[in-house]
Amino acid sequence: MKVDANGTTIEIAPNSKPYLLKRIIADGLDTVVLFGLFMLLTALIMKMPLSRVYHSHFERAGAIQKETAEAFGNDREAVNQALNANDEYRDERFSANLHGYLLKALAGFIAEAVLLLLIPLITKNRVTPGKLLTGIMLFNERKMERARWYQIVYRFLFIFILDSLGLYLFTGILTFLLVPVLRLTEMLLNKKNKTLCDFVTGAMVIETISYDGIN
Repeated sequence: MKVDANGTTIEIAPNSKPYLLKRIIADGLDTVVLFGLFMLLTALIMKMPLSRVYHSHFERAGAIQKETAEAFGNDREAVNQALNANDEYRDERFSANLHGYLLKALAGFIAEAVLLLLIPLITKNRVTPGKLLTGIMLFNERKMERARWYQIVYRFLFIFILDSLGLYLFTGILTFLLVPVLRLTEMLLNKKNKTLCDFVTGAMVIETISYDGIN
């Protein structure tokens, strides 16, 4: 494919992979959008009746901690030992953390469903905002055509279950920093700059202007 740029003709091979920098920028933009949606949805959900159980456990754990601190004064070591030995406090903390995680999982599910599922499904080239702005698209490598709807669904499920639910359980908010680093590492390990998600779903990211499907 030939593309004119400032009077210069540039040859672009069909279905060419984009420069790595484009992939990094696209993932970075999507991560920023996803983070913003996640934080907004989390704030809204935490104010809804849905979060009532979480708040009750959190407040009860805080009350126990306050009572214990008042009983032992400024002796932090004694306070910590007393709290660690308090079964009710541990149960309340565990319940609060569990419900908080589930509420954040719901916020993450909605945010990722919008960004990684709904938007790609309604756009012609199956793109997220980051890919749209950087001029790259998802490509069905086996069938030599634009990514199919089921590949988008598989990508969403893969990212939500592994990159979000699984990683967030151990790293919390740092997940939004770790995932781009993990994806960059995966891309550097193969010539086509594919992530593990790309391999699993049979997709590849290419330059939009280089698209040359079998049809």
